[in-house]
Amino acid sequence: MTDIHRLPATALAGAIADGAITAGQAVDAALARIDLLDDRLRAFALVDADGARARAAELDRMRQGGRLAGPLHGVPFSVKDLVLTKGMETAFGSHTMAGNVPDWDNAAIARLKDAGGILIGKTTTPEFGHKALTNSPRHGWTRNPWNPGRSPGGSSGGAAVAVATGMGPVGVSTDGAGSARIPASACGILGLKPTLGLVPYDQATELFSNFIYLGIAARTAADVALMLSLMNGESAKDPWTIGRPRREFAVAADPVAGLRGLRVMHIPTMGNPEVDHDVARLMADALDRLRDAGAVVTVFDAPFDWSKRTAYVMMRAYQRARLGHLLDGNDRGRMDPSMVSALEESTRMDLKEVQSAPMLRSEVFHRVQALFERTDLVVTPTVAAPPPRFDQGIDDPFFVNGKQGTLRGNWYCYTSPHNITGHPAISIPMGFTPDGLPAGFHAVGPWFGEGRLIDLAAAFERLAPWADRWPEV
Repeated sequence: MTDIHRLPATALAGAIADGAITAGQAVDAALARIDLLDDRLRAFALVDADGARARAAELDRMRQGGRLAGPLHGVPFSVKDLVLTKGMETAFGSHTMAGNVPDWDNAAIARLKDAGGILIGKTTTPEFGHKALTNSPRHGWTRNPWNPGRSPGGSSGGAAVAVATGMGPVGVSTDGAGSARIPASACGILGLKPTLGLVPYDQATELFSNFIYLGIAARTAADVALMLSLMNGESAKDPWTIGRPRREFAVAADPVAGLRGLRVMHIPTMGNPEVDHDVARLMADALDRLRDAGAVVTVFDAPFDWSKRTAYVMMRAYQRARLGHLLDGNDRGRMDPSMVSALEESTRMDLKEVQSAPMLRSEVFHRVQALFERTDLVVTPTVAAPPPRFDQGIDDPFFVNGKQGTLRGNWYCYTSPHNITGHPAISIPMGFTPDGLPAGFHAVGPWFGEGRLIDLAAAFERLAPWADRWPEV
């Protein structure tokens, strides 16, 4: 019973359905991990222990009566503090939004609850999710469980830390430029960004130009499949999902066999000058495993315009339109200085750049789409180096192999193009560096190719297992 927190969501749901454990015990196990670890790691912005226990008791009574709410019956899950949750504060990691309690759930969150999932709390984020690190004036620094002197990345750092340490088996993240995938790599778990329009993001303020997605943080491919099966489908509030039927996802019976003949295109760099030597070795090992299993691996290192500047301009324009009013009045002094800097920078953007961004977004979509005429998957490292120190500033120098650059230019270089092209992508653990830090590789598939990404993750669970590795915090 002391190892309940180590069970993946699929196993936990099965044990509860069979009566081997109760929903109350599952919730208590997650809350015990939070009590034990979170003062140091700060994965949670808010924990609703009373609400979670009350819901667990209700679900246990339901099961005693011979009924199950759904496939997630009794399983605790967390939600990033950027995602609307009915009756539970959603403050976006900001003092400026303290006390904001939505009266509705994002559609995907409502589906998880309806399936029997128990929301235990909201995970930490940088203010309004504006950077690839996780700290905020409201909640302080979230730390990497494998080495608390390092960052878990961002902006879904809290979600990744919670899942990596057993503070609940699964979590809902968001991803605007890699925010689900970067922390997954830094914390040694799976992080999925689905295809645009597969999972509703019906709270978006700019629905038709949306590039922000709900993501999934999990330890196993089967858990990703379960969560994605429950979260996807049409929502009348999200035009990208309208007319799309609900899909079921499952891990293939023999995912390793599915690698035979798979065409894999490896792209070593995407504008970044260096890949950390240890990360490069782990990436080479991952590619060798693919080759040994029968995949056909090619290397693409020709010049290619990924339009990363377009993704950056779109992000800054969105932030300015949505949050620019916070620079007026008294809010500025309560905000993260890097958030203020981002909003100020957005006022200086060239108008022609902003106007041309939708056209350039279309062009990079066509370029990336053409890659899938000659490959089934595109793979890269998720990030170019192990995570930075926990108190790294977004504008501080970042070194890879001794060469100085920026975080954006040197570290998280691979993820943002696929937010504007809409292609699904996943970060998969590929091992540990000599100093014990996890690293992930990044796989991108064609639109609605999540099934293949899940099977790739499942294959690596067998070829290079990670789910039995736990950080010794």
